[in-house]
Amino acid sequence: THGRRMFTTKGTYLRLGPKDTQKGDLLALLQGGQMPYVLRRKGEFYELVGDCYVHGVMQGERYDESRCERICLI
Repeated sequence: THGRRMFTTKGTYLRLGPKDTQKGDLLALLQGGQMPYVLRRKGEFYELVGDCYVHGVMQGERYDESRCERICLI
Protein backbone atom coordinates (compact mmCIF):
# COMPACT_ATOMS: atom_id res chain seq x y z
CA THR A 1 0.00 0.00 0.00
CA HIS A 2 3.05 2.30 -0.18
CA GLY A 3 2.14 5.36 -2.26
CA ARG A 4 -1.55 4.42 -2.21
CA ARG A 5 -4.56 5.63 -0.26
CA MET A 6 -8.00 4.33 0.53
CA PHE A 7 -10.87 6.43 -0.75
CA THR A 8 -14.63 6.32 -1.19
CA THR A 9 -17.05 7.04 -3.99
CA LYS A 10 -20.76 6.50 -4.36
CA GLY A 11 -21.38 2.83 -3.63
CA THR A 12 -20.08 0.29 -1.16
CA TYR A 13 -16.86 -1.01 -2.72
CA LEU A 14 -13.46 -0.71 -1.00
CA ARG A 15 -11.07 1.38 -3.14
CA LEU A 16 -7.31 1.76 -3.06
CA GLY A 17 -5.74 4.18 -5.52
CA PRO A 18 -2.91 6.63 -6.13
CA LYS A 19 -1.96 8.76 -3.12
CA ASP A 20 -2.76 11.95 -5.04
CA THR A 21 -6.37 10.92 -5.77
CA GLN A 22 -8.57 13.98 -5.21
CA LYS A 23 -12.23 14.68 -4.64
CA GLY A 24 -13.85 15.01 -8.07
CA ASP A 25 -11.61 12.44 -9.78
CA LEU A 26 -13.37 9.88 -11.94
CA LEU A 27 -13.18 6.12 -11.45
CA ALA A 28 -13.26 4.54 -14.93
CA LEU A 29 -13.20 1.13 -16.54
CA LEU A 30 -11.31 1.67 -19.80
CA GLN A 31 -12.02 -0.54 -22.79
CA GLY A 32 -9.29 -3.18 -22.96
CA GLY A 33 -8.02 -2.27 -19.49
CA GLN A 34 -7.27 -4.92 -16.90
CA MET A 35 -8.36 -2.86 -13.87
CA PRO A 36 -10.18 0.36 -12.95
CA TYR A 37 -8.34 3.66 -13.37
CA VAL A 38 -8.53 7.06 -11.70
CA LEU A 39 -8.92 9.93 -14.20
CA ARG A 40 -8.87 13.69 -13.59
CA ARG A 41 -10.71 16.08 -15.90
CA LYS A 42 -8.48 18.77 -17.44
CA GLY A 43 -10.76 20.96 -19.55
CA GLU A 44 -12.01 18.79 -22.42
CA PHE A 45 -9.40 16.09 -21.74
CA TYR A 46 -8.63 13.61 -18.96
CA GLU A 47 -5.36 12.99 -17.14
CA LEU A 48 -4.55 9.42 -16.09
CA VAL A 49 -3.87 9.60 -12.34
CA GLY A 50 -3.21 5.87 -12.01
CA ASP A 51 -4.63 2.40 -11.60
CA CYS A 52 -6.96 1.53 -8.77
CA TYR A 53 -7.99 -1.51 -6.76
CA VAL A 54 -11.76 -1.77 -6.32
CA HIS A 55 -12.97 -4.89 -4.53
CA GLY A 56 -15.54 -6.65 -6.70
CA VAL A 57 -14.56 -4.88 -9.92
CA MET A 58 -11.12 -6.30 -10.76
CA GLN A 59 -12.30 -8.95 -13.23
CA GLY A 60 -14.53 -6.69 -15.33
CA GLU A 61 -17.67 -7.46 -13.32
CA ARG A 62 -19.03 -3.92 -13.77
CA TYR A 63 -17.84 -3.28 -17.35
CA ASP A 64 -20.77 -2.36 -19.62
CA GLU A 65 -19.86 -1.57 -23.24
CA SER A 66 -23.19 0.20 -23.75
CA ARG A 67 -21.96 2.90 -21.33
CA CYS A 68 -18.66 3.48 -23.16
CA GLU A 69 -17.80 6.91 -24.49
CA ARG A 70 -14.76 8.21 -26.33
CA ILE A 71 -12.42 10.40 -24.26
CA CYS A 72 -8.97 11.87 -24.84
CA LEU A 73 -6.25 11.11 -22.27
CA ILE A 74 -3.31 13.49 -21.81
